[in-house]
Amino acid sequence: MISGCGGSPAPTPASPGPDPPAAAAVEVVRVLDGDSVQARVDGAVEEIRMLGIDAPERGECWAEPARRAAASLLEQGPVLLESHGGDGYGRTLGYLWAGGALVNARLLEEGHAIAVTGDHPRMEEFRAIEEAAIAARRGWWAPDACGPAPVAGVRIGEVDGNPPGPDDHPERGESVLIVNTGTATADLAGWTIRDESSVHRFVFPEGFSLPPGGSVRVFSVCGVHPHCFGKVPVWSNRGDTALLLDAAGNVADRVRFPG
Repeated sequence: MISGCGGSPAPTPASPGPDPPAAAAVEVVRVLDGDSVQARVDGAVEEIRMLGIDAPERGECWAEPARRAAASLLEQGPVLLESHGGDGYGRTLGYLWAGGALVNARLLEEGHAIAVTGDHPRMEEFRAIEEAAIAARRGWWAPDACGPAPVAGVRIGEVDGNPPGPDDHPERGESVLIVNTGTATADLAGWTIRDESSVHRFVFPEGFSLPPGGSVRVFSVCGVHPHCFGKVPVWSNRGDTALLLDAAGNVADRVRFPG
């Protein structure tokens, strides 16, 4: 089950519209993954990170289909870059257009990436496109995208992404609750909880299982609790998305929550 959709019909994806007047022609040199390329911009090769989306990382489930999809879309050229500054890794952030289509949006529409929270002009449009892809179970959102569908009933019960007091409190800080509403004990070894940026991840250890009706709370900051991400807060206070992936990489559940 994919949560956080409010039970309402999925909105229809907005049309990308015409190429923006502020876009500049670029030459794609290499497609790195489903959301990043190397391109020649004004004679210099730069890494461009597609704004507003996040695709699976290289080596993970659905990473290669996402990369191939990005490459196929960009081959429809000419490719234009609508630049929106840079990030802390020295990459250019922006929207890529090819053949009159907004590549960032098409990757979302086909289920190859998730929409991430951020201060960019198309955030709400991208979220609507993502919801439609989830409802249609396209791409990575198919229950068996990476192998047999995960055991039924294991889901995200709640995300406490901005609790009262310090987010990194060792006892009462950020946490996410995983519950088993099914009728069988679920082996969660290798299952992953991650944020929308994919920077923060928690992987359940070998031998961990959850009985019917059972639950486990995973804290962001390690302290007195046995299940924790690490040393720093995980969930963005401006809003974030929690993803629960099974051991194969299928999306077992997803919850988006506001800041």
